[in-house]
Amino acid sequence: MKFLQIGLGSMGKRRIRCLHALGHRDILAFDPREDRRAEAERLYGVRTTADLDAAWGEPGLGAVLVSTPPDRHYPFVKRAAEAGLHSFCEANVVTQGADEIQALADRAGVLAAPSATMRFHPLYHHLRRIVRDEPAFGRPLLMTFHLGNYILDWHPWEGLDFYAGRKETGACREMVPFEFEWMQWIFGPVESVQCTYAKQLDLPTDIDDSYLIIARFESGLIANVLVEVVARHALREGRLVSQQGSVDWSFETNTLRHFDAATGAWRMHKAAGRGFNIEEMYVAEIRNWLAACRGEEAWEHTYAHDKELSRILLACERSHETGRRVRVAEIDL
Repeated sequence: MKFLQIGLGSMGKRRIRCLHALGHRDILAFDPREDRRAEAERLYGVRTTADLDAAWGEPGLGAVLVSTPPDRHYPFVKRAAEAGLHSFCEANVVTQGADEIQALADRAGVLAAPSATMRFHPLYHHLRRIVRDEPAFGRPLLMTFHLGNYILDWHPWEGLDFYAGRKETGACREMVPFEFEWMQWIFGPVESVQCTYAKQLDLPTDIDDSYLIIARFESGLIANVLVEVVARHALREGRLVSQQGSVDWSFETNTLRHFDAATGAWRMHKAAGRGFNIEEMYVAEIRNWLAACRGEEAWEHTYAHDKELSRILLACERSHETGRRVRVAEIDL
């Protein structure tokens, strides 16, 4: 299969590495910036172009990967579906045209796949097994989760001069639906949220850099979720409790431990025996997407799911504005 990679920022280059890791070399890459095209040619030996119309007409093209800023995904994904091409798209902030894209892809018989990266991390796979496949753990009752990193560490070569430094597509705002994607995959739909957010850092940007959310899931789980881009030392960690035990995990140590109240013992799980390379998660995601394009596996995260993530984000922001708990179903997209 021949691939068109749209966008050669940090994620676009990562997706090229994923394709290479899986043995795919027939890649044409588009970016309007000459420096990014030159870098991709030098690092990965791919052909590049500044002519997007010509790229769409590339003979034998079978699939498109969209790694542009999140507010620019929609036209490319729509064009891929209209052209009868499979597509993969990076995580969205608010999903524009989700129903239209899904309908176009279904009509063309192609896969339009929004990213669901965290489903491919082994710690979350293990957490899902405990929650869904171990009856002795019991019903999840309460969870705390904290994602923290520092906005200036995202693209240190660009500072705040990229999409994550703009209010509509700000780094923290983007990460709220990104984290709720894996939470809904494990715990089911979110019923309502209470939220406050703020700009805490003294930096020359208008983005809100901290979202504090209390989420109630339809299952009864209540989660205290802090998503921020303030922390100088990056962390992604959480604790889940049930009446029969608890689980806590940390991406810094790549470990998850499970306390069983019946035995009074902890069970330790590590992401990999020799350590876990985060790139493996992205490669696994693209491997699943390619298998789904071939009809060999299912791609479980759809644009309908992405639309629900948009509702959660907008419900959080309505809660902040109104000072009340907001049901996700209240949000009309």
